[in-house]
Amino acid sequence: VHACPDNQIAELNDVFLEFGLKANWAVQPLTTNQSWTTITVKLSTLHAEELVSKVAQLENVLFELNQELSQTGVIFMVVPGLGIFRGILDEGGAMVLNEHKLLLMVEKCAGNHREFTRLLRLALGQSWDDILEPYRANRFSENVVLLNRAG
Repeated sequence: VHACPDNQIAELNDVFLEFGLKANWAVQPLTTNQSWTTITVKLSTLHAEELVSKVAQLENVLFELNQELSQTGVIFMVVPGLGIFRGILDEGGAMVLNEHKLLLMVEKCAGNHREFTRLLRLALGQSWDDILEPYRANRFSENVVLLNRAG
């Protein structure tokens, strides 16, 4: 959990308890009145999807779940306003797009390069990544600041 409003921690802890999880919260330095936590756990694919779905129903929670499978993985990213993103990862952690998805994108863009780029960014979860990356980076450096895009 990258960021959870402090007044929602009890509600999120209740969701975690349904899956036998316990969180130790710390102050989120990038946002006021919010906290973050990391939990390492083994969940089946069904339980992981169920957990992500329940967390996504809470408002204002920035959440990410990385599920390691035998040779590949799955990443779930939850961002308020964007909803849930689910992507398949290869052994190195890179996003994988299947042939069907790529052909559909080529068909939808109808030769428009900008539209193809937009569809590709969407298929790779770039909007979710853009929002979550400062939170990820903050775990390794205290020099990270969130900039307001309004203006």
